[in-house]
Order: sequence, then structure tokens, then C-alpha cells
Amino acid sequence: MNTFLAALVVVASLVPVPEPGVTTPVDWRDQAIYMVMTDRFRNGDPQNDLDSVPGKADWWQGGDLQGVIDELDYIKGLGMTAIWITPASEQTKGGYHGYWTLDPYKVDPHLGDMAKLQELVRKAHERSLRVVLDIVPNHLGAGHPWLTDGAHAGWFHADCPINFSDQTSVENCWLAGLPDLNTENPVVRAYLIDWANWLVDQTGVDGFRVDAARHLSKDFLRALTSALHTKHPAFWILGEVYSSGYRYQSGFLDAGLDAVTDFQTYDSVRIGLDPRGNLGQLTTSPSLAADLGAGREDSRAIFIDNHDVARFVGRDTPDAATMARLEEAIVYLFTMPGTPVLYYGTEVALPGGPDPDDRRPMPWTGGDETVRQLVRDLATMRQAIERGLVVYDRRGGPDVAVIAINGDEQRSVDVPLAKLGLDGGDLHRTMGSGISGNIDGSILRMTLAPRAAGIFLVAATHDTFGLPLWSLLLLAVAVVLVAAAVVTLARRQLPRRV
Repeated sequence: MNTFLAALVVVASLVPVPEPGVTTPVDWRDQAIYMVMTDRFRNGDPQNDLDSVPGKADWWQGGDLQGVIDELDYIKGLGMTAIWITPASEQTKGGYHGYWTLDPYKVDPHLGDMAKLQELVRKAHERSLRVVLDIVPNHLGAGHPWLTDGAHAGWFHADCPINFSDQTSVENCWLAGLPDLNTENPVVRAYLIDWANWLVDQTGVDGFRVDAARHLSKDFLRALTSALHTKHPAFWILGEVYSSGYRYQSGFLDAGLDAVTDFQTYDSVRIGLDPRGNLGQLTTSPSLAADLGAGREDSRAIFIDNHDVARFVGRDTPDAATMARLEEAIVYLFTMPGTPVLYYGTEVALPGGPDPDDRRPMPWTGGDETVRQLVRDLATMRQAIERGLVVYDRRGGPDVAVIAINGDEQRSVDVPLAKLGLDGGDLHRTMGSGISGNIDGSILRMTLAPRAAGIFLVAATHDTFGLPLWSLLLLAVAVVLVAAAVVTLARRQLPRRV
């Protein structure tokens, strides 16, 4: 499998990439997101470590916004097109993860300041990386001073234990003992919506991930998403709806979210790829996705692990069998409809048990390069397909069959023979309508009409006696692959919701 992907990516890099800073329409289902827990990623500025304690699992450990900036090229080099960072707001005591807000209008000093957050977004955009910022409109940090200051009377729901079978309880009771904001209060609602729009204006981020979205009323979500989309029409809003039921999640898409977190796929991968599992489980998500609503089957952010669940490989150093399962999971992640989200460290098989062990610091030395290269290959392949042209090769004997599948525009593409592992060669045969090709020195030059698919059979040496049997077999295999890929590409080109 990896050999095939490497061959594909050899020429995927030939697909044009938008110039940095150029604004183009974004369909987030075509993106690949790298999720970072900022405090655990990289310590780029020891001067803001404050009371950080490296190695203390439930406390600040020193990662910061500068550390993310320092590794933007690494993230881009993985083939990612966007980053999602955990909340940057000032936290109550011990809120290293970002979900215990003290002052939403301030950046926590452990991470940096507003200028540093703005710098991160600017430098990400210079690399054509989009930025998704986590926000927490549902609750504040434990013991928040607004609970008792008298000036914020009516800002919170009464404390009560959550009954998860009752949606009203889910929305109004306190999640994990955290003060639940009364978003039905017009003053609270206006405060949160004004803050959200201010945050977009201040930072220039491209999207929000709304934490604990299932705990917010749909009426509030409609108001929030409507206000954000009115002022920022291209803005993307992902909601964390912690549920494996697509039908339940569909109501939150109705409320204005652009996508939901895909716990159904997470469960399918976890169960299907378990050593005692059934691979048939992997078909569950595609077959049930219609429950999200017509035209919204891929309005979901797919993941195989994240900061709220144990790492895919578990808490111990993975053995060979676990590494093989991880590679299968990553292939599934990047080839399913929807928006893949890769949790930091998964590309190096970082172990971790349940929270907080699933938030270990990113290891910057060692790690498994095989898995990391697989991520690069798959992410690059995904970009090539989504940009309207995919080119890959299949091999048999000394011949190489180059397969090119085009989208809606006429394209020409040049493939250096060296990238095919050939010092030189002849173009023996082409197959497909609306295509042409020739060998020009050490370059295979191909031209494809809109919606054309072609096979270009390149031989390393001259052969005046026609095609040998293995070449004919290679062509037959390539024809089958083209047929399958054309069907897939046609599905991807169906009209999409704007």
C-alpha cells in the first residue's frame, strides 16, 4: 500500500497550489486539519512558562502560541491545510487545556498575548494554512468570580447534575461542575455574540470549533451562527456534538453549524479495527450518514482520536500489530467523505490513555517515520484529488502505467521520468478519449480535456516487437483503476451546498 501511495504522491505535487494570501472559496470538506493542544505542543517562549511544571499531567507544561508558530512549516509539511488550536482565553486555576474560561477577552499569559495570537494567524495564512480557534460559550471556569460578584446575577443556570436522557437537563445543568451560562438571558446572549464577532475581527481566524455544542440550546446556536455568518459569510463553524447518533446531530446542523464532530466514525474505527473487532463496522458511518440530512452527509469532522478520548494506540508503546492497525485507521481517516482531523502526535504513534494521559507533550525527537510519511502521502493525495486532478502510477515489469484523471478544466501536466524511477523511456501507448501525450527528453507531457481520464504506458527501453503480456496485463489493471476513480471523482463533483 505505501509503495502505491508514494508513487501517487510523486506526481501529486505537480498540482498547482494557490499563492499565499490569495483568497479563494473554501469548502471545508476539502481541508485536512491538524489539531493542537497548545500547552502540550511546543514551548517556544520559556519566558511565559510562569508556574508551568513539565511532566505534570493535569497542569500547565509550557507549550505556547510561539511554539505553534515555530512548527507551522512542520504542519504544512505533513500535507495539512488547516490547524485547530485549543482555546486561548485567560483561564481559571489549572486550565491548561483552555476550557475553563476566566476572561474571554484576554489571551492566557501562559500562551502569549493577543499580538502573538494575531501573529500565529498571519503566519499561518502566509503558508496557506487556515486557522480554527476553539471557543467555549457554554460555561466558565470553576469558582468564577462572576458567580458571587452581584453584577452578574441571572447569568448562570442553577447548579444541577446532568441527566443525559433529557435534552433540557443537558442544556441547563452544569457540565463537569462548570458554571453553565444562561444563554436565554438576552444580556448573556448579546455578550457572547459580540465577543465571538470581536474575536474574529481581532484575530482573522477562519473558523471556530464550538466546544460542548450539544449543551447549548438550538435557539442560541441559531443566533450565534447567524450573527457570525452575517458579518463573516465565509466563516466555518464546527460544533462538538458529543454523540454517535447522526440523527441527533442533524438538529445542530439545522441550528446553523456547518459541521459536527463525527463520533460515529470514531466509534466505527475503534470497534472495527480492534483486534477482536469486525472490519464490517467500517461501513457503518457511510451507510448512516444520510441521517445528517440530504446534502449534508459529509458535513462532519472525522477523527480517530482527540483530546477527550484515549489515543488510538493506547497507553503503552505500540507493538507491530498496533502500528499496522494505526496505519489502517489513518488511511480510513483521509479517504472518508468529510473533513479529516489529525490529533497532534498521532502521526508519530504517540501513546496515551484516558484524559489527561491522552494529552502528553508532543515528542520532537524519535517517533515512527513510517506513519508520519503515510500521513504526508495521504494528505497530499487528498489535496490532489480535491483540486480536480489526480495522477498516479502502477508498475509491471520494466513498464510504468501513468494514470491521469481530470476534473472540469482542461489541464496539461508534466511528469519527470525520474519521478517514475526511469532514466529515460518511450511512450508505448495511450488509452482514453480527450487525451494526448508524448515524451519530451526526460519529461512525460500529458494534456487532458475536461472530465478526461487516460492511461499512458511508458517503457524504460525501446521495444519494436509490440507489447509483451505483462504490459497488457498492466493496462488491464490500470483500466479497472481508472473506471473506479472516475466514478469517485464524479461523485465528488456533484453540486454542493453553498
